Amino acid sequence: MWLTNSSIGRKLVMAITGACLILFVTFHVLMNAVAIFWPAAYNEICNFLGANWYALVASAGLAALFIIHIIYAVWLTVQNRKARGNSRYAVVSKPPQVEWASQNMLVLGIVIVAFLVVHMIQFWAKMQLAEIMGCHGEIPPQAGTLFIDAAFSCWVTPVVYIIGFVALWFHMTHGFWSMFQSAGWDNNIWMPRLKSIGNWWATIVVGLFIVQAVVFTINAHNGTYRNCPALQEQYREFKSEGKNAVLVEECSACPESAVPQCCQNK
Repeated sequence: MWLTNSSIGRKLVMAITGACLILFVTFHVLMNAVAIFWPAAYNEICNFLGANWYALVASAGLAALFIIHIIYAVWLTVQNRKARGNSRYAVVSKPPQVEWASQNMLVLGIVIVAFLVVHMIQFWAKMQLAEIMGCHGEIPPQAGTLFIDAAFSCWVTPVVYIIGFVALWFHMTHGFWSMFQSAGWDNNIWMPRLKSIGNWWATIVVGLFIVQAVVFTINAHNGTYRNCPALQEQYREFKSEGKNAVLVEECSACPESAVPQCCQNK
Protein backbone atom coordinates (compact mmCIF):
# COMPACT_ATOMS: atom_id res chain seq x y z
CA MET A 1 0.00 0.00 0.00
CA TRP A 2 1.52 3.31 -1.08
CA LEU A 3 0.51 5.08 2.15
CA THR A 4 3.02 2.90 3.98
CA ASN A 5 5.45 1.79 1.26
CA SER A 6 6.33 5.20 -0.16
CA SER A 7 7.83 8.26 1.49
CA ILE A 8 5.18 10.49 -0.10
CA GLY A 9 2.40 8.29 1.25
CA ARG A 10 3.81 8.37 4.76
CA LYS A 11 4.15 12.16 4.62
CA LEU A 12 0.54 12.42 3.43
CA VAL A 13 -0.62 10.37 6.43
CA MET A 14 1.38 12.69 8.67
CA ALA A 15 -0.27 15.69 7.00
CA ILE A 16 -3.84 14.37 7.37
CA THR A 17 -3.44 13.29 11.01
CA GLY A 18 -1.63 16.55 11.78
CA ALA A 19 -4.46 18.62 10.30
CA CYS A 20 -7.02 16.74 12.43
CA LEU A 21 -4.93 17.26 15.57
CA ILE A 22 -4.60 21.00 14.86
CA LEU A 23 -8.39 21.24 14.61
CA PHE A 24 -8.75 19.34 17.90
CA VAL A 25 -6.26 21.63 19.67
CA THR A 26 -8.22 24.64 18.38
CA PHE A 27 -11.47 23.15 19.69
CA HIS A 28 -9.82 22.37 23.02
CA VAL A 29 -8.62 25.92 23.60
CA LEU A 30 -12.11 27.26 22.82
CA MET A 31 -13.65 24.79 25.26
CA ASN A 32 -11.17 25.86 27.95
CA ALA A 33 -12.20 29.47 27.38
CA VAL A 34 -15.70 28.55 28.59
CA ALA A 35 -14.19 27.57 31.97
CA ILE A 36 -12.92 31.15 32.34
CA PHE A 37 -16.00 33.10 31.30
CA TRP A 38 -18.73 30.65 32.36
CA PRO A 39 -17.44 27.91 34.70
CA ALA A 40 -20.87 26.35 35.27
CA ALA A 41 -21.35 25.95 31.51
CA TYR A 42 -17.93 24.28 31.30
CA ASN A 43 -19.07 21.71 33.87
CA GLU A 44 -22.24 21.12 31.86
CA ILE A 45 -20.10 20.45 28.78
CA CYS A 46 -18.08 17.94 30.81
CA ASN A 47 -21.34 16.38 31.96
CA PHE A 48 -22.66 16.25 28.38
CA LEU A 49 -19.53 14.54 27.10
CA GLY A 50 -18.63 12.24 29.99
CA ALA A 51 -18.60 8.56 29.08
CA ASN A 52 -21.43 8.73 26.53
CA TRP A 53 -21.01 6.68 23.37
CA TYR A 54 -20.32 9.69 21.14
CA ALA A 55 -17.63 10.97 23.52
CA LEU A 56 -16.05 7.51 23.67
CA VAL A 57 -16.04 7.22 19.87
CA ALA A 58 -14.45 10.67 19.60
CA SER A 59 -11.85 9.79 22.25
CA ALA A 60 -10.99 6.54 20.49
CA GLY A 61 -10.67 8.34 17.15
CA LEU A 62 -8.49 11.03 18.70
CA ALA A 63 -6.26 8.42 20.34
CA ALA A 64 -5.90 6.65 16.98
CA LEU A 65 -4.87 9.92 15.31
CA PHE A 66 -2.22 10.58 17.97
CA ILE A 67 -0.83 7.04 17.76
CA ILE A 68 -0.71 7.04 13.95
CA HIS A 69 0.89 10.49 13.90
CA ILE A 70 3.57 9.43 16.40
CA ILE A 71 4.32 6.13 14.64
CA TYR A 72 4.69 7.79 11.25
CA ALA A 73 6.80 10.60 12.72
CA VAL A 74 9.28 8.12 14.18
CA TRP A 75 9.14 6.07 10.96
CA LEU A 76 9.99 9.06 8.76
CA THR A 77 12.73 10.22 11.13
CA VAL A 78 14.43 6.80 11.06
CA GLN A 79 14.03 6.65 7.28
CA ASN A 80 15.60 10.09 6.81
CA ARG A 81 18.53 9.27 9.07
CA LYS A 82 19.21 6.03 7.21
CA ALA A 83 19.06 7.88 3.90
CA ARG A 84 21.60 10.47 5.09
CA GLY A 85 23.92 7.87 6.60
CA ASN A 86 27.20 9.22 7.95
CA SER A 87 26.66 12.53 6.16
CA ARG A 88 24.41 13.69 8.99
CA TYR A 89 27.48 13.98 11.20
CA ALA A 90 29.25 16.31 8.78
CA VAL A 91 29.40 19.95 9.84
CA VAL A 92 27.72 21.95 7.13
CA SER A 93 26.08 25.35 7.01
CA LYS A 94 22.30 25.12 6.97
CA PRO A 95 20.38 26.95 4.27
CA PRO A 96 18.37 29.90 5.61
CA GLN A 97 15.10 28.20 4.73
CA VAL A 98 15.84 25.27 7.06
CA GLU A 99 14.12 26.25 10.29
CA TRP A 100 15.11 25.19 13.80
CA ALA A 101 11.72 23.54 14.33
CA SER A 102 12.11 21.40 11.22
CA GLN A 103 15.41 20.06 12.60
CA ASN A 104 13.91 19.22 15.99
CA MET A 105 10.37 18.02 15.26
CA LEU A 106 10.97 14.65 16.93
CA VAL A 107 12.32 16.26 20.11
CA LEU A 108 9.43 18.71 20.16
CA GLY A 109 7.03 15.81 19.66
CA ILE A 110 8.53 13.95 22.64
CA VAL A 111 8.09 17.02 24.85
CA ILE A 112 4.47 17.34 23.71
CA VAL A 113 3.78 13.65 24.38
CA ALA A 114 5.26 13.96 27.89
CA PHE A 115 3.07 17.00 28.52
CA LEU A 116 0.06 15.11 27.14
CA VAL A 117 0.66 12.24 29.59
CA VAL A 118 0.64 14.68 32.51
CA HIS A 119 -2.52 16.34 31.18
CA MET A 120 -4.34 13.02 30.80
CA ILE A 121 -3.38 11.90 34.31
CA GLN A 122 -4.69 15.15 35.77
CA PHE A 123 -7.94 15.28 33.81
CA TRP A 124 -8.93 12.42 31.47
CA ALA A 125 -8.04 9.64 33.95
CA LYS A 126 -10.05 11.33 36.70
CA MET A 127 -13.01 12.29 34.53
CA GLN A 128 -13.94 10.13 31.54
CA LEU A 129 -11.89 7.08 32.58
CA ALA A 130 -13.22 7.28 36.14
CA GLU A 131 -16.78 7.40 34.79
CA ILE A 132 -16.11 4.42 32.52
CA MET A 133 -14.67 2.39 35.41
CA GLY A 134 -17.39 3.55 37.81
CA CYS A 135 -14.72 4.70 40.28
CA HIS A 136 -16.20 7.97 41.48
CA GLY A 137 -14.06 9.68 44.11
CA GLU A 138 -14.79 12.70 46.24
CA ILE A 139 -14.90 14.89 43.14
CA PRO A 140 -17.68 14.03 40.63
CA PRO A 141 -16.28 13.31 37.13
CA GLN A 142 -18.48 16.06 35.69
CA ALA A 143 -17.00 18.76 37.95
CA GLY A 144 -14.29 19.87 35.55
CA THR A 145 -13.62 23.14 37.39
CA LEU A 146 -12.71 21.22 40.55
CA PHE A 147 -10.13 19.21 38.61
CA ILE A 148 -8.77 22.50 37.24
CA ASP A 149 -8.59 23.75 40.81
CA ALA A 150 -6.79 20.61 42.01
CA ALA A 151 -4.28 20.65 39.13
CA PHE A 152 -3.42 24.34 39.12
CA SER A 153 -3.21 24.68 42.89
CA CYS A 154 0.30 23.25 42.49
CA TRP A 155 2.85 25.72 41.07
CA VAL A 156 4.51 22.94 39.05
CA THR A 157 1.46 22.54 36.81
CA PRO A 158 1.55 25.95 35.03
CA VAL A 159 5.33 25.59 34.54
CA VAL A 160 4.95 22.16 32.93
CA TYR A 161 2.02 23.35 30.83
CA ILE A 162 3.81 26.46 29.54
CA ILE A 163 6.83 24.36 28.53
CA GLY A 164 4.46 22.02 26.68
CA PHE A 165 2.71 24.97 25.01
CA VAL A 166 5.99 26.46 23.78
CA ALA A 167 6.93 23.09 22.26
CA LEU A 168 3.45 22.93 20.72
CA TRP A 169 3.95 26.38 19.15
CA PHE A 170 7.16 25.33 17.40
CA HIS A 171 5.58 22.04 16.35
CA MET A 172 2.48 23.71 14.94
CA THR A 173 4.26 26.53 13.11
CA HIS A 174 6.34 24.04 11.16
CA GLY A 175 3.67 21.36 10.85
CA PHE A 176 1.01 23.74 9.50
CA TRP A 177 2.75 24.68 6.26
CA SER A 178 4.55 21.34 6.05
CA MET A 179 1.27 19.42 5.79
CA PHE A 180 0.25 21.53 2.77
CA GLN A 181 3.65 20.96 1.23
CA SER A 182 3.25 17.20 1.72
CA ALA A 183 -0.13 17.39 0.00
CA GLY A 184 1.54 18.96 -3.04
CA TRP A 185 0.55 22.57 -2.37
CA ASP A 186 4.07 23.93 -2.72
CA ASN A 187 4.85 27.04 -4.75
CA ASN A 188 6.54 30.39 -4.29
CA ILE A 189 3.23 32.25 -4.03
CA TRP A 190 1.29 30.19 -1.51
CA MET A 191 4.06 28.81 0.69
CA PRO A 192 4.91 32.21 2.30
CA ARG A 193 1.19 32.79 2.84
CA LEU A 194 0.73 29.38 4.47
CA LYS A 195 3.71 29.98 6.73
CA SER A 196 2.23 33.31 7.79
CA ILE A 197 -1.20 31.77 8.44
CA GLY A 198 0.41 28.93 10.38
CA ASN A 199 2.41 31.33 12.54
CA TRP A 200 -0.67 33.40 13.35
CA TRP A 201 -2.85 30.36 14.03
CA ALA A 202 -0.27 28.74 16.32
CA THR A 203 0.43 32.02 18.11
CA ILE A 204 -3.25 32.70 18.82
CA VAL A 205 -3.99 29.14 19.97
CA VAL A 206 -0.88 28.76 22.13
CA GLY A 207 -1.23 32.34 23.44
CA LEU A 208 -4.76 31.54 24.60
CA PHE A 209 -3.56 28.31 26.24
CA ILE A 210 -0.90 30.21 28.19
CA VAL A 211 -3.37 32.91 29.28
CA GLN A 212 -5.77 30.18 30.41
CA ALA A 213 -3.04 28.44 32.41
CA VAL A 214 -2.26 31.73 34.19
CA VAL A 215 -5.95 32.47 34.89
CA PHE A 216 -6.58 28.92 36.12
CA THR A 217 -3.62 29.21 38.48
CA ILE A 218 -4.84 32.53 39.88
CA ASN A 219 -8.41 31.23 40.30
CA ALA A 220 -7.19 28.03 41.95
CA HIS A 221 -5.18 29.96 44.54
CA ASN A 222 -8.06 32.39 45.12
CA GLY A 223 -10.54 29.56 45.68
CA THR A 224 -12.77 30.76 42.83
CA TYR A 225 -13.90 27.28 41.83
CA ARG A 226 -14.39 26.05 45.39
CA ASN A 227 -16.16 29.01 46.99
CA CYS A 228 -18.59 30.07 44.25
CA PRO A 229 -22.16 29.35 45.56
CA ALA A 230 -23.49 28.52 42.07
CA LEU A 231 -20.69 26.05 41.46
CA GLN A 232 -21.11 24.52 44.92
CA GLU A 233 -24.77 23.85 44.16
CA GLN A 234 -23.78 22.31 40.85
CA TYR A 235 -21.25 20.05 42.58
CA ARG A 236 -23.93 18.83 44.99
CA GLU A 237 -26.21 18.00 42.07
CA PHE A 238 -23.46 16.03 40.34
CA LYS A 239 -22.72 14.10 43.54
CA SER A 240 -26.40 13.34 43.99
CA GLU A 241 -26.69 12.10 40.42
CA GLY A 242 -23.65 9.87 40.94
CA LYS A 243 -25.08 8.32 44.10
CA ASN A 244 -28.43 7.69 42.41
CA ALA A 245 -26.70 6.03 39.45
CA VAL A 246 -24.81 3.68 41.77
CA LEU A 247 -28.02 2.90 43.65
CA VAL A 248 -29.91 1.99 40.46
CA GLU A 249 -27.03 -0.15 39.20
CA GLU A 250 -26.79 -2.10 42.45
CA CYS A 251 -30.56 -2.58 42.70
CA SER A 252 -30.75 -3.88 39.13
CA ALA A 253 -28.57 -6.80 40.19
CA CYS A 254 -31.19 -7.94 42.70
CA PRO A 255 -34.13 -10.24 41.83
CA GLU A 256 -37.15 -8.30 40.63
CA SER A 257 -39.19 -9.17 43.72
CA ALA A 258 -36.38 -8.04 45.97
CA VAL A 259 -35.67 -4.69 44.30
CA PRO A 260 -37.93 -2.58 46.54
CA GLN A 261 -36.49 -4.14 49.71
CA CYS A 262 -32.96 -3.83 48.30
CA CYS A 263 -33.43 -0.14 47.61
CA GLN A 264 -35.11 0.35 50.96
CA ASN A 265 -32.09 -1.13 52.72
CA LYS A 266 -29.84 1.24 50.81
